[in-house]
Order: sequence, then structure tokens, then C-alpha cells
Amino acid sequence: MPVTTPPSLEELRRVPYLAPLDPIEGERFARELLVRKYGPRALVMREGEASSGAYLVRRGRVRIFRTAPEGREQILGLASPGDTFGEVPVFEGRPNPASVETIEASELILFPSEAFRNLASRNSAVAMALLHHFARRLRSFTELIEQISLQTVQNRIARYLYFLASEEGVTTPEGVAVPRVITQQDLAALVGSVREVVSRTLKVMEDDGVVEVRRREFVIRDMRGLARLI
Repeated sequence: MPVTTPPSLEELRRVPYLAPLDPIEGERFARELLVRKYGPRALVMREGEASSGAYLVRRGRVRIFRTAPEGREQILGLASPGDTFGEVPVFEGRPNPASVETIEASELILFPSEAFRNLASRNSAVAMALLHHFARRLRSFTELIEQISLQTVQNRIARYLYFLASEEGVTTPEGVAVPRVITQQDLAALVGSVREVVSRTLKVMEDDGVVEVRRREFVIRDMRGLARLI
């Protein structure tokens, strides 16, 4: 697996819980990190296996998911450049609670478990920032449970498309275009459904003039209408 040079202090400080790093501590930590490159649909970590550390996404995207005994997947989240994942087992000392797979060719920075724990024990500001990070992550999982339990599949798809359009959309004469970075199967796993239901739901949204589904992108034709479905 190709390995490149460690990240700079400036790059590390863009991670909220690493923002308190001073130059000496930051450079020390940076020397212990590994940068790894993966092709599309490559497994980064497997649910139930020992953790090797946490990761920062430098380039590309990954999906974080759990797999039921019968094989059905539930995507817990997507991570893009600047996002981190895998912190919980580093500090919990238990196996990975979920699997992580790249969606596209990606470059990830590994924070080895021991180096990461040592940093948190040495630097109280980093430790407090990590607590804030864990609290936000817990709140997001609470919201995910609420959405799956109380909202319809259409509500969940609309929420995903609305926030994707708000963050990454490009305004065109036809509407707001957003890239299709995940498959319909991934979208189904993200919203807690199956591909056939997602396909039918998107068709209804197309017929209503809210969204147009294209091979490589979604075009949001009615952002207000989409917001009303959330």
C-alpha cells in the first residue's frame, strides 16, 4: 500500500480537536502518523476487528456502516475531506464498532492508537476538545436513530439531498446539481431502507418535479419543495 509523507501542523490543526496543538507537540505527533492511499471500494477497517487507530480523510470519501447477520447494511455516516472517524475504539479499548469502506479513491491519515492516546494524556486541551467531539458524535447518532424510527423513507432521502445540495450543490439553469457520490444501494443503507423502495421514492419525487435523477448527479429542481419533505 503506497505511503506518502506525514501531514503538516497546519493540516492537523484544521481538525477541531487538534486545533490546540502547539508547534512542538504538533510536529512530534505528525512524525508518528501514516498516510495511506486506497482505491475505490477498498475496506479500511472491519467491524469486530482490533482497532489500529483513528483516521483523517485527506482526499476522497468513505462510508461507515454496520452489517446485520443476514447481510443488510446500515450506513452510519459518510466522511469527506477534513472529517475523522474511528476514535471510539482507540479510547474504549474494544474492537471496531463498524466497518469503513472507501467510496472513491481516497487518501487517509492514520493516527496510530498508542500515539493518539499518548497525545490526549499529555495535552489536556486536546482531551477536552475530544470530549466535545464525542458529545457531538453522540448527538448525531441520536438524531440518526430518531430519523430511522420516526421519519418516512421520503423524509430521510429529502434530508440527505437537501443538505448535500446546501453544502456541495452547484446552481445551474435547471436547478441545483449535486454529484451522485454514492449508489442507490448505499443511499438505501444510509436511510435504513432497501434499494427498491429508494428507487420508487425517487421516482415519486421526480414525478412531483422536486428532483431529477441522472446517471452522475441529482438535479434539485425545487429546493423549497425538497425542504418541505424533510
